[in-house]
Amino acid sequence: MSKLQAVTIVVAMGLMSVVAPQNTVLAASGEGESDFDALEPIFHSEMPVPYARPDIALAYPAVPADITVPQPRPRLEDILPKTTATLAEMVEQETGLLISIEQPFTLESGEGLGQLLRRAGYSQPDIAASITAIQGKARLRALPVGKTFTVSEHGFVFNTKAGRDVYALRHPDSGWIGITAVRPVERYLAFAHGTITDSIYRAAEAADVPDAALNEYVRVMGFSVDFQREIRNGDAFELLYERQVDMITGDEVGTTLHYAGLLLSGRQLGFYRYDGGENKIGWYDENGNSAARTLIRTPISGARLSSSYGMRRHPVSGYNAMHRGVDFAAPKGTPIIAAGSGVIKAAGWKGSHGKYVRIRRNATYDTAYAHLSRIATGVSAGARVQQGQIIGYVGSTGRSTGPHLHYEILVNNRKVNPLTVSLPTGEKIDPTQLGGFLEQVQMVEAEVMANGALRYVSSGSLIGAGE
Repeated sequence: MSKLQAVTIVVAMGLMSVVAPQNTVLAASGEGESDFDALEPIFHSEMPVPYARPDIALAYPAVPADITVPQPRPRLEDILPKTTATLAEMVEQETGLLISIEQPFTLESGEGLGQLLRRAGYSQPDIAASITAIQGKARLRALPVGKTFTVSEHGFVFNTKAGRDVYALRHPDSGWIGITAVRPVERYLAFAHGTITDSIYRAAEAADVPDAALNEYVRVMGFSVDFQREIRNGDAFELLYERQVDMITGDEVGTTLHYAGLLLSGRQLGFYRYDGGENKIGWYDENGNSAARTLIRTPISGARLSSSYGMRRHPVSGYNAMHRGVDFAAPKGTPIIAAGSGVIKAAGWKGSHGKYVRIRRNATYDTAYAHLSRIATGVSAGARVQQGQIIGYVGSTGRSTGPHLHYEILVNNRKVNPLTVSLPTGEKIDPTQLGGFLEQVQMVEAEVMANGALRYVSSGSLIGAGE
């Protein structure tokens, strides 16, 4: 047998190389000698990394298992009973008892539910038992003055929030019981459109657009359009909204806007509402670009631009000075909204600015609001606010000649013109939800076409949306 000649193992700094000199001859076990080409040195350029430890579960045999897929969470409307037209119907339906009369009672100032029931003729044991039956179904300590209760000898009912009623009923076997019921609601889709000759508000009023739908329309379009200064005669609007009507009273209990379109000096804008789940409701153009901007240029509705950004003669001092913001004249008490989501950096009195709020949007953008009559509850340094949230109300505090909002946008702590500064758009829709969104767009378009109405903004030709 031949010998293994001169094999050198070099270990240095944790790296190992195997070096064999030229003409090294290796012998195979049980075979004759064979010549191999010279072995080249092996070098490691990086620290060797060990293989990952295998999953111990792979060592066990696979055993088939039956898995029950969780059922979708049922809707409350499918679980709870439906509100009846009268209290007598619910009493008979749930207890089998008949009532002779039911009367409305209104909660008075300084009065609680117990005092109201005492006025209605309830005994102390019945008051205690009926209130106990509905505890947890309503915030009984926060009932507003003027709340109406319908009361009979065998129970009472009141509304807790839109679409929900709470009943306290005397059961002949179980005693007092509490029931939450759902008010039956009918939903209608409506399409409205029109040409603007004066203002969007008067045009929408002429088209019988509900206030809630118009307010949402203005909020969505407000990211791209200044309704006080950019609207021209001949511009046109259109919107698709859903009305929720209480089938018992006939009252409109809710309005949801699904589509907003605007023809602005030949430029077409169109945005669609999309619910991505987990309360992530957004507005996007037909390509999935967000309607939102980092900041809103005019954080107040219906105001008049009274002073622009730039040099001006100060109305109080009389001297020429740089005006590093814009002023919006509006009646005292007009709500002011946060131009962007962020953290309150300052909220309180600030010299000539009077009552003042400053919001840090991110490392780049801040917004400031001055001369407020009062600051909204909960708006204090360190608090987080959402875009569109009311942060205060127009006033004339500090050095001011009349009620107005002084509004500033700061980029890297430098004050810029809020009406001309370039603002980035919001994020595009999540790619995983784009398919569902496009289906929603097609459904909205089909519903609009089914109305047979004249279109001012058409899908497939939206220009400038999301810019």
